[in-house]
Amino acid sequence: MKISIIIPVYNVEPYIAACLQSVMYQTYHDALECILVDDCGTDNSMEIVGETLKAYEGPVDFKIVHHSQNRGLSAARNTGMAEATGDYVYFLDSDDEITPDCIQCLSEPLGKECFDMVIGECRIEGGTIQGVSLKLQDGTVLRHREILHAYRLGLWYMMSVNKLYRLAFLRQQNLSFKEGILHEDELWSFQIACLAQSMYVVFREIYVYKLREGSITVNSFSDRRMMSLNTIVVEMSTFIKRRGLLNDHDAHNTLRNFQIAVLNRVMMLRPASFTQVYCTQRNKMKGEWFNCFRLNAFDIKKQFRDFHMALPIPLGIWYIKRLLRNLP
Repeated sequence: MKISIIIPVYNVEPYIAACLQSVMYQTYHDALECILVDDCGTDNSMEIVGETLKAYEGPVDFKIVHHSQNRGLSAARNTGMAEATGDYVYFLDSDDEITPDCIQCLSEPLGKECFDMVIGECRIEGGTIQGVSLKLQDGTVLRHREILHAYRLGLWYMMSVNKLYRLAFLRQQNLSFKEGILHEDELWSFQIACLAQSMYVVFREIYVYKLREGSITVNSFSDRRMMSLNTIVVEMSTFIKRRGLLNDHDAHNTLRNFQIAVLNRVMMLRPASFTQVYCTQRNKMKGEWFNCFRLNAFDIKKQFRDFHMALPIPLGIWYIKRLLRNLP
């Protein structure tokens, strides 16, 4: 079975050599290709890539694809997927590393069944934030709606890295990363959770996720970050409608919980932008209030959460602000 590792490369000069070496040291014995997508950084990352690969004589098939201009992480991953020839793809950020047995551990369950996704555990280094948490036991198999339900409950993480994705599944479902935004993994993982038919859990720390100064994870709540999160709310709503998931309770509640989280963050960190953000959501998510109340049925907490969708926008703003102020 062939695995394609996709590594976008952009301004990671201090980290890229270690990242590549972690791929070179893989114990996986079948075909392994590594696609490096040059996203036109301004440092010496690609020079280091060239020097590191020049000295390599192992079995991993390294390929370099060049963008003509900087297009962002989502576009680089999409380029990698388009170039991939493996049965499965694996996303690795160029400032992170994987353990030598990473691909071997994730691929072992595929000897029994071709799961749409296999997920492993991560270890975070270099920061004080709480680590990525996989809350499912080793060997757990989830199928169909169980996958989305577990995602809504936070039992598996939204980061796109450290997961094997069946490439035929991604292409059949026409899945790609939304370009031009930050936090693209929030939308990607929601879509995967909605559509995947099978998932296997490998509870081992086989991915080293490194926090570094200037990364999206530790960056301030900028205009772009705020509007990206707002775009994701709207995109999730559009996706649910387009994919016929309007009656799915887990899809509905994942969207609504994420919407509330975004609005709460804006109110706390960018209060002057709250009305703009809220109006954008409401104007692009028209006609959803009835479905909210129908799906929430007799769940009073969820009815209170979504009641703002039934109100005219000015009253909706007043209501949702009062709701957010009373959140624990």
